[in-house]
Amino acid sequence: FGLLSLIAIGAANMALASSIRSFPKEKAIITNELASSLYSSAPYFIGKVLSELPLVTFMSSLFGTFVYYLTGMNRGVGKFANFLKILALHGLTAEATGMGIGAISPNSDVALALFPAILVINIIFDGKNISEENTPRLLRWVPKLGLIRWGFEGLCVNEFEGLEFTSGGPRRGPVAKTGADALARFGLGGRSLGEIFRAQILIAGSLNLLSFFGLTLAKQRYQVMEDSLEHKP
Repeated sequence: FGLLSLIAIGAANMALASSIRSFPKEKAIITNELASSLYSSAPYFIGKVLSELPLVTFMSSLFGTFVYYLTGMNRGVGKFANFLKILALHGLTAEATGMGIGAISPNSDVALALFPAILVINIIFDGKNISEENTPRLLRWVPKLGLIRWGFEGLCVNEFEGLEFTSGGPRRGPVAKTGADALARFGLGGRSLGEIFRAQILIAGSLNLLSFFGLTLAKQRYQVMEDSLEHKP
């Protein structure tokens, strides 16, 4: 569980940091070009999102491939493919989060200042440090929108479902005989990968929509210059 938590945090940090550093700088250029009516925000934004898909997917898959085999994870049928799918969606969600922060931030300094606070909040409510049922009532909406929570939960379900553990040898506490028992201890039982995929897609889509509106509503301020010379006939 500790390893999967670190993978989810590392993958999110990698995609979020990259997006949050680059997009505010791009926005400063784009707003000028939008104000000059060179193109509208929709074609740019669609092209931006589509161009990021292969890169984020490739980097997440490369990272996941090394980690998966170096740490000896579950080699069951379809487990590796699902692992890469979860990481890819996780990376795309984090990338969309970075774009959303960059779109609503007035400049890159503000976006970078928000980055650590948002990341730490997501780490706290990732489902491992504080379970959903132990979250204060007023904050129970935070895990549902959690950037890291869904990626971590998906990785755990994929890794532990179908496992059976030997219960012999020295014991240091209650024994989990199956993967389902282990998931239940973290409050992760009873959820399918399909639900987790849908949650990640919904969050990524919502954040991309927020980024689009933030970019559309951003306006570059210009100083109006008037001719002060008097023209004589």
